[in-house]
Amino acid sequence: MNSIRKFIFLLSLTSLPIIGGDLFAQKADRNIFSLSPVTFDKHENISPTATGSNMRLGYCTTEYSRGLIAKIQGQHSYHAAVFFPSELLDKYVGDKIDSMEFAIKPKRGNMAEFFICTNLKDMQGTTLARGVSLSYDEGWNKIKFDRSVTIKQGMNLYVGYILHLQDGEDYDCLLFDKSNYTLKGKNWYGYDGSWFDNTTAIGKNICIRAIISGNNIPNNDISLMKLFPADGSQFVEQNKPRRYIAYIQNNGTTPVNSLSVTVSAKGVKSTEVTLNGFDVPNNTPQRVELDNISIPVEGNYTAEFTVTKVNGVQDPYNSDNTAEDAGFSMKAGTGPVERTILFEEFTSEGYDECVIADSVYTKVLAERKDKDVVRVKHHRNYKTHNDQFRISEDTDYEELYGKAKPFIPAVCIDRLIVGGFEDPGPAYFIANDTIVGKFLNVAKGVYSFINLNVEPKVTGNKLNVKVSGHAGTNEMPQQTDLRLVTWLVEDGIVSSQQTGKPRFIQNGVLRKVLSSNAWGDALNISAYDFEKTYSVDLKPEWKANNMRVVSFVSNYNADVEKRIVYNTAQALCGIPDGIAHSSADDNQSLYIVDGNIIVADGYKLAGIYDLSGRIVSADRLTRGIYVVKVTNGKTTFTRKVCINK
Repeated sequence: MNSIRKFIFLLSLTSLPIIGGDLFAQKADRNIFSLSPVTFDKHENISPTATGSNMRLGYCTTEYSRGLIAKIQGQHSYHAAVFFPSELLDKYVGDKIDSMEFAIKPKRGNMAEFFICTNLKDMQGTTLARGVSLSYDEGWNKIKFDRSVTIKQGMNLYVGYILHLQDGEDYDCLLFDKSNYTLKGKNWYGYDGSWFDNTTAIGKNICIRAIISGNNIPNNDISLMKLFPADGSQFVEQNKPRRYIAYIQNNGTTPVNSLSVTVSAKGVKSTEVTLNGFDVPNNTPQRVELDNISIPVEGNYTAEFTVTKVNGVQDPYNSDNTAEDAGFSMKAGTGPVERTILFEEFTSEGYDECVIADSVYTKVLAERKDKDVVRVKHHRNYKTHNDQFRISEDTDYEELYGKAKPFIPAVCIDRLIVGGFEDPGPAYFIANDTIVGKFLNVAKGVYSFINLNVEPKVTGNKLNVKVSGHAGTNEMPQQTDLRLVTWLVEDGIVSSQQTGKPRFIQNGVLRKVLSSNAWGDALNISAYDFEKTYSVDLKPEWKANNMRVVSFVSNYNADVEKRIVYNTAQALCGIPDGIAHSSADDNQSLYIVDGNIIVADGYKLAGIYDLSGRIVSADRLTRGIYVVKVTNGKTTFTRKVCINK
């Protein structure tokens, strides 16, 4: 099957990936730079010069962690800078910048220039102070400018260095710190006068700090540089206190020992929480833990965390006291529910290797003991073959290929996007049963907060369906346009048109979209409970006893990458062909679908035995008579069943 389509699977599927930015999105050549770790000598002193009475201003911590490598050769300048905007410098109007600190490793070049300017694109015309050093070294260096720069109201400044490297030297010495954050637009780097600020993918700050002296340094003033949940999860429970990690810079000389914090989201503000016991000195950003912070709303949120007081008093410059964090808040007292996965297969009777794919997927799904997957097939035409099972809505579902040209075989698993495949998704080519299993486990681990119940009823040739459900929250994670999609699916169709097989059983064939369109009907869960009914005439060639109604809640978005499925349910329209009952009550029937036993009315399988009394697996039972034991936790009963196909 590997001959069908080349695929690459680089990601170990243990969690959904987050896609970062390109380091050099501004350049046509995106492969110039790469990151390398820094190794430390145990005797090396990486602390900056003693601070004395001076104020350090910057975004980096004092320990460095990673170097940036430029894949260039020859003689070039290699440079870095940090940007100090006026909203930060206005706190120090009248004070002076007379020195800077920077760290590199290893030492490269034979000369370093240092500068303060107002515009990186016109350094020659806007430089206010500079310096040159031939004696700089690896690690931290302190350099004094040729003149001091007095900070004025509304001033924006860049402080940085330029290294002049010789032919044969590696461009590997720019250093980033050990922080867990980076500040957009504040860190700049590049070579030969080209500057780049997209350090989001690095997640660190360049090791540069300005040194300020004067009498106007404020007290009880902080900058809230980064804030995120301590457990790393973006799922919280409404009004439940939790711990956050924050990085703050003490912009004054008095140590910070107390912070007061409020949280605002969707127009609702939390009660102010005051936290004590800190000891944040001036001169370097510090990591602090904020306990007892809660989100006051439910659903998707972007919360604004604000430090309202420092050391019990109002921060004199509070414009930089706010940080945002986005996530999803579960309604108080609720939690995730069991998730059933939607497995959509793109196939064609005109392509013989779709049979191989079918067998791979069937094997994987049969091995899942929880029976937590609902399988449906979208049929496509292949070359000159017009597939008899293709319906008009299957053309709409081609959008699930994303930017890729449609191909077969392909699968969508809850329409999730993951990294590591050749295809953009959410439709992927997967030829390996192990990878399919891992992908299913990823989908199973994604939180769902909605349950569905499907109730079909066949009367003559008329099918009536009621779909009802309950949501534990008033919206779903990352919801933009919530939809309810309901399908009519048929199993056990005997086909003689499958290429490569004179006789092939087609299961999971999508016969009819019961919703108003392929992407479903608008669904409002603001009241938590919902109900929708459908009615359809059954065609004579459809076998009602082999049909299922499949219903699922999903998100609709113009961006196909955001059409995630939140949960799925299915129900049989009748008693499937191929199973007989012995002394079985009508309301306690056991069903067989595609060789698997399905138990209705809340019962679960407790055991299956052959006529010799041996325990057998429920997966893909062969022809024969079996004794099935089921229970709902209170009542247990056994039934004898006969599988005759």
